[in-house]
Amino acid sequence: MQTLFRAIDRVMRLDEVIASLALFGLFLVAIANVFMRYLFSSPLAWSEEILQLLMVWATFLGASALVRRNEHVLIGLLGDKLPPRLSRWNTRIFNIGVVMLCALAMLFWGLELLPFSRFRSTPMLQIPYYWIHVAIPISAAMMLYHGLVRLITDDRGVASPDATADLLTADVLNTKE
Repeated sequence: MQTLFRAIDRVMRLDEVIASLALFGLFLVAIANVFMRYLFSSPLAWSEEILQLLMVWATFLGASALVRRNEHVLIGLLGDKLPPRLSRWNTRIFNIGVVMLCALAMLFWGLELLPFSRFRSTPMLQIPYYWIHVAIPISAAMMLYHGLVRLITDDRGVASPDATADLLTADVLNTKE
């Protein structure tokens, strides 16, 4: 069972890798287009479509990675004024709860969008918009997973990703006994 949770955690860390690769690809295509446009007066006609695809994937999977690392936008105004015990619950309810509610909305509306995206495609490369929009529900599902891990581990493993996986596995194994 422990290896299953470690495998799931490794798969869920792919959001950061894919977002980084998409951002790097976005940089390369944009630089190549600038280079072709100004040095050879022949811009890449397909670059806008690839840039759109890479930007959507980098944005949504990057947001998922930020939720995993607890580096997303936080509202600390109330938490700074509360006693430590209440501040912890404030963080759990507002920080994790709001992120999970937003992720649920993204998952619902993202899945609603996909059937309409199948029938449209980009003009030049004919890439179905489905492959652009599928990043939304994938990212939302990953955000829900990261939020659930944070709730289960009680924010003890926030500092290190390895600690989160170990704490999750230990908590699940302890509840089984």
